[in-house]
Amino acid sequence: MLLDDLLRNPRLGLVPLVPAPGPARRVRGVYTTDLPDPGRYLAGGELVLTSTTWYRAPQDAEVFVRALAGAGSAALVAGTAGRGDLPEPLAEACLRHGLALLTVGDEVSFATVTESVLAGLAGPARRAPGADLHRGLVASMASGEGPDGLVEVFARASGVWCAVLSAGGRQVAGHLPELSPHQLRSAHRAALGAATFPTVRPAPAGGSVSFFPVQAPVAHRPPVAYLAAGGDYRDWAPGVADAAVQVCALLALDRVAGQERRLIEERFLRESLELLRTGDPDAAHSRLRSLGIDPTRPLVAAVVSTRGTSYGAELAAVVLEEAAGRLPGCSTPLHQDGAYLMLLPADDADARRLVTEAAVRLHPLIAQGFAAIGTGRPAVGMAALRRSVEVAEHAHRIARLGTGPVRSSGPEDLSSRLLLLASVSDEVRQLFREQLIGVLEDYDLRRRTDLLHTLTVFLDTSGSWLRCAEELHIHVNSLRYRIRRIEELTGHSLATLHDRVDFVLALEAT
Repeated sequence: MLLDDLLRNPRLGLVPLVPAPGPARRVRGVYTTDLPDPGRYLAGGELVLTSTTWYRAPQDAEVFVRALAGAGSAALVAGTAGRGDLPEPLAEACLRHGLALLTVGDEVSFATVTESVLAGLAGPARRAPGADLHRGLVASMASGEGPDGLVEVFARASGVWCAVLSAGGRQVAGHLPELSPHQLRSAHRAALGAATFPTVRPAPAGGSVSFFPVQAPVAHRPPVAYLAAGGDYRDWAPGVADAAVQVCALLALDRVAGQERRLIEERFLRESLELLRTGDPDAAHSRLRSLGIDPTRPLVAAVVSTRGTSYGAELAAVVLEEAAGRLPGCSTPLHQDGAYLMLLPADDADARRLVTEAAVRLHPLIAQGFAAIGTGRPAVGMAALRRSVEVAEHAHRIARLGTGPVRSSGPEDLSSRLLLLASVSDEVRQLFREQLIGVLEDYDLRRRTDLLHTLTVFLDTSGSWLRCAEELHIHVNSLRYRIRRIEELTGHSLATLHDRVDFVLALEAT
């Protein structure tokens, strides 16, 4: 249980004198003592109760508090019965050692506090699951009850409320009564950054939530779902955490069972697109119909790739599946050329927004990498759908040239110069950049100058000497010197439009 749980208990009336630093402290036990140095009897996590009869001088407070802090105690509750006020050195010592100090009124006995702690530790989350839990979980899955049936069986047997969340935190089954959907998504987002699972995150409304991953049926993909359960799994009764892991395993098994169907759908979608490209729209139409996709209604193509993430390109498939979970009628994600393509039954604005929001929700998994999203125009009919796919592919190439962790592009960007850059290979873009401005990057690195930034600002201000100097906070004469040095090093003149265009393209050829 958490220390905050005790503070919210009106029966105890605990008053914080020195607040706990950092996150809420977890209480694992309770210990009453009036020994001057009780450190050897503490294992860590205890709520220590004392009447302070050991106090004689300020040094006594230092010895006592240092022993508690060194043992990792959760907090100190000091009673005033028989003493009146607490000694000031006690609060000062707690503040120095980062130990929470609480006081309790004379009308509340230590026995009442102890009883409340033990009741909290032995509450519903301590109910051990029955011996028939395994059979109940398997029977629920076999009967086709799905995630709702699994979480109901688990909650009934263990007393732990839980919910199944999608990869992006969307609630799929079950619920946690003490948390709103928004609060649960916030806790899930914090959990995505965990290095290992299961993991525990504080709940916005108090308490904590444990997260268990549901593994994907495809190698190198991040978890496709999560089991969120109320409380800290380390405080549960023996066997409850193992039961939660079993629920996740059954959810993953259900995904594996559907993987064969998804592989068939992927093959049909690949054939449909190939028939479109080779000029057989009737056959492509029939293939899409067999997938449950209606080409006579507006469809939008979306292409997504992820780079620089620990999951590589496979994170892109999870992004699209997360978007599809909010929009029925989408195709399965199709892998092609290091990216994933999906057909969505929506207009362009909806498709781009849904996919972008899905990528943003999975941002902790993107980490230092990026997700590039390209969408086509709404298409009705096979000829328009072919064009939508082509536009989405070009828009995706443009998005890859952008900045930030989530980059999106659509049909309106195809009239930009970025389309020309996106149409050439990464190697050609890098060669072009190095040939023109690589010398500036090397010069800045060796001389600790700022010529490349000066060039960027000069072009962004349309070559205005005054505006550029003001933005760089330098004199115009200093700016003229820098520009002259740039021209000498690169062999290009910023006085001509053609050379300025070359510089702009080189700066954007990342």
